[in-house]
Amino acid sequence: MIRAVALTVVCALVAAFAGTGHAQAPRRLSFADAVTQAAQTNLALRAAGFDVAVAEAQLAQARGGQAPQVNVTGSVSRIQERPGQTITISDPPIVVTLPGPDPTQVALRLSAQYPLYTGGRVEAQIALAEANVRGARAVLARTQQQVVLQVQQAYLLALLAQERIAAANRALEQANESLRVAQARVRAGASPQFDVLQAKVAVANAQADVARAQVATRNAQQGLAAAIGLPIDQPFELTDALEPRAVPAALPGVLERALRERPELAEIQARQAAARAGVDLAISGARPTWSLAGNYDVSGGANAITGTWSLTLAMTLNLYDGGITRERAREAELRVEQLRVLEAQQRQRIELDVRQAWNALEQSTTELAAANAAVTAAREAAHIARVRFEAGVGTSLELLQAQAQLAAAELSLAQSRFNQNQARIQLILAAGGSL
Repeated sequence: MIRAVALTVVCALVAAFAGTGHAQAPRRLSFADAVTQAAQTNLALRAAGFDVAVAEAQLAQARGGQAPQVNVTGSVSRIQERPGQTITISDPPIVVTLPGPDPTQVALRLSAQYPLYTGGRVEAQIALAEANVRGARAVLARTQQQVVLQVQQAYLLALLAQERIAAANRALEQANESLRVAQARVRAGASPQFDVLQAKVAVANAQADVARAQVATRNAQQGLAAAIGLPIDQPFELTDALEPRAVPAALPGVLERALRERPELAEIQARQAAARAGVDLAISGARPTWSLAGNYDVSGGANAITGTWSLTLAMTLNLYDGGITRERAREAELRVEQLRVLEAQQRQRIELDVRQAWNALEQSTTELAAANAAVTAAREAAHIARVRFEAGVGTSLELLQAQAQLAAAELSLAQSRFNQNQARIQLILAAGGSL
């Protein structure tokens, strides 16, 4: 039996030392640090950044359509060798020998083409690409705001979990103290054994609440690590507290800023610009195009190379295409009108978002004041119940109920602080990212 106990102790010590060796040190993390880290490691932000880079590359391609195009082509050919020809001129006889053609033929062309007028096609393509860049940047800004919101919510959840575990530990301390007092009163013959049993049940329940709060804290910290983009098992030491934060703005100012700064509006306005460029692009199909081209050709064998040049002014006009150009222009114009309706709808949705977020913030502020008052009253009630119990004029049930009400009030206060912070973040997001 002794050997078994000793072996168990040794195994426990080895496991403890092994766990200590692999445990990571907690990383100090503030609200601002969490957002900054997420901006560097979040995958959604990186993907949106690539969309902006792609749109900028497409814009550079469109602008290249205004520049002259210069090409060079060349070839070297080997043909069958042929003998030369001999010509004899009589009286007096003169013999002339003509060499055969050079079996190695060289051809080289240098050409340049410049679009004088494309009917507005190139300009429309540039405007379309510029609109796409603005749209991609608006999507990136919105993605940044959403990532910030997710990280801040995860940070708040981690703070709320810490508040809950602190409240659970306080409740456990109170339950242990009540058990100690009940046992002392039973020993003195001032209380029945039933009071001790009730106190033990309260201690057991408080221990279970602490265990649940510890698991919830680990889950919240792991969720925060995932939102930031760090290893899931990274523990944190949160440097900020779950305290209410004010909003330095009034509702009219928030509405005005939202209708000016929301990335969704910038995105839909960029889509409108792209649609208008699509109208110009469609109309350009019915306009003439003018281009100027120049060529310089070098050809011949190694012994006889000649060069020639040419200059061409070309005009192209599509006389009839079955109505395709007309219908393309009509489609693009309908798209512009549709986007105007969508912009009005988006403005309405933004105003609704701001007003609902403002209402939620006002509600959370009212609930926070009520929760503070409830905690103050619950603490006073728990103090009175303890004094009454210790003086022998109160019951253990009265004390346990007062302690339970205090624990519930403290949890409600922590939840109210969380709700106020979350409502504030939602309002900031609805306003366009900052106030």
